[in-house]
Formats: sequence, structure tokens, C-alpha cells
Amino acid sequence: MFDGYTGVSFHRLYTPYVRMQLDLGVEVDVSHDQNDWVNMDFQKYDVVIFNRWLGRYQYNILPILAKLKVPYIVDLDDYWVLPKYNPAYQFYRAYIKDGVKNALTYADGVMVTTPQLADKVTEFYKGDNICIAPNALDFTQEQWMGYEQHEPTIGWIGGISHVEDLKLLSGQIAPLCEKYGYKFLMGGHHENSRLWATMEEAITGRKQKDRPDWFIRREGTNPAAYGKFYSEIDIALAPLTNQHFNRYKSELKIVEAAAYRLPILVSSVEPYTNHRNNLGVFFVTNNDWETPLEQLMKSGKSKEVGKINHVYCNEHHNIQTINKTRLEFIKKVVG
Repeated sequence: MFDGYTGVSFHRLYTPYVRMQLDLGVEVDVSHDQNDWVNMDFQKYDVVIFNRWLGRYQYNILPILAKLKVPYIVDLDDYWVLPKYNPAYQFYRAYIKDGVKNALTYADGVMVTTPQLADKVTEFYKGDNICIAPNALDFTQEQWMGYEQHEPTIGWIGGISHVEDLKLLSGQIAPLCEKYGYKFLMGGHHENSRLWATMEEAITGRKQKDRPDWFIRREGTNPAAYGKFYSEIDIALAPLTNQHFNRYKSELKIVEAAAYRLPILVSSVEPYTNHRNNLGVFFVTNNDWETPLEQLMKSGKSKEVGKINHVYCNEHHNIQTINKTRLEFIKKVVG
């Protein structure tokens, strides 16, 4: 069950359980409309799985599940207490924060993306059924296949919550693009947005009215389509501020770059440091993006390094392998 078709629900529920049904023969029903949940016949299910919380009807549904003795699993992609600069801060503070805590209190099991998030969950969930199921991609989906002819391009793809992260790149990208003739692609861009304008200016060093020719925008973050943006990139970037909330995010951007066999430069912070053994990843220290990026641009080995990233992620973020772990955990919870 998930509320709407968001990136989190797509990667944590929709994609893995479609594959589970196809590969492992598990019967899965999907519902993404909160209005249907109150009147749903839960008795016919062995387990109910949802992301974070059950929305505005959670306190109607949890007693029903308890009465019917239908176990439920909470799936968490990241921490549910947002920093104040996040555009969704007020909504999460008012509704989701307590909703997630209460869902965890009575959960029969919890699935998370990383060891760091598993540790955080134990502050609220006192059971012993916690499963680490890393984020993974279904490389057979159309968005992770194909190639677009393009000029040498550096790229970043993400959403509006990354304003502070993009500021880490300020003053370091424009000199390299202008010196080496590279383009820079920003995927997810929204025109006429103050926050996106701030993010763009962190890359270009200019106001939007003076946007340089080397800056490319790709609009939208449809979770079933945005992967195509990576087909126009040669080197990916994933800046991340070193603060509490970010520690509990996942390594998904590394895996996305791996789908297109791209090398990626990341901030040397958790959870990205979970990939210390991935030689297709460059860890940026002291916020010096310019030095390693220039070295990779001059080396001509971006494709070679990108293949290493792909091989590593195909082993450690393989959706078929992770789904087997998921299924064993579900069987344990169901009993």
C-alpha cells in the first residue's frame, strides 16, 4: 500500500514487488488510494506492507489489522524528521513524524535501506524483526536502458529538497565546464521556481537570465522516466551535506549512475561511505569537487571507471537477490 506514485513508493514498493511477483511467484495486490484502505478486505492477506505510515486513516486501519491478526511491515526509505530547510518540513512535522512513530510502535516488522537507518529505527521500534533491504533498480525497465548521443557532460539529477546539497558545488563547476568544453545537465529542474533558481546558480554562478550555453535542463522527476536523463551524462555528481538527516538516506544515486555505467563523485559522508569498496565511486573530502573531477575529465577513463561502478552495484544492489531477502523476511514475520 502506498499513497500516490512518488519516487519512494516506486523504488521501495512498486518496482520490487512487481519483480517479486514475476520472479518468485508471490501474489501481490497494490493499492495507492487512501480512500480504498478503510474498506479493504484485509482478512484475505497474509501481510500488509506500506511505506512510512497509513496516511489520514492510519488510526482506523491499525485496529482493524490487530483485530484480524493480520501482520504489517513498515518500509522506510529515510528518516522521517526533516531539517527545517526542507520544503516539506511543516507537513512532516504536523502529520508524518508522529504517524511513522506510531506505525513503528505496533509493527510486526520493519524494512529499511541501510544499516544506519536500521540503528535509528531501534529508537522507536522495540521488536527484533528489522530487515535491511538496500535500494535497487530493475535494470530491465525502459528508463535504465538505451543511450543518447551527447557532448561530454557532467550531471546531477534530483529533487527540490537538495538545495543545501547543491550549494556545496558553488564556484567549482563553471571553471571546468568552460575550460574543458563540458556541458552540465541538471535533471529534475523546474522553471520559475525560486529554490530551483538558487540550485541552478550554485552550478553556473550566474542569474538565470544570464544562463550559459553549457548548462542543460531536463525537467520533471517522474520516477518511471527520470532515469533516462542519465543517458546524457558521462560523470555524475551527488553532493550531500554532512548532517543528521542525510545520514539516514540511501545510496540510490550511486546505483542510478551504475545503471548507465557512469562514475560518480559523492560527498564523503554516510550513507555514501557504505560504498568504500566500490572503486567506481570517488569520495570528495574538504568539499573539493574541482580536483577529482578535473582529474577524471583529463584521464579519459570515465567509461572504464563507470563499468566498475556497474559491476559493484549489480552485485550489492541486485533486485533479484534483495527480493529473496525480502521474501524470507516476510515469511518470518508471517510465521
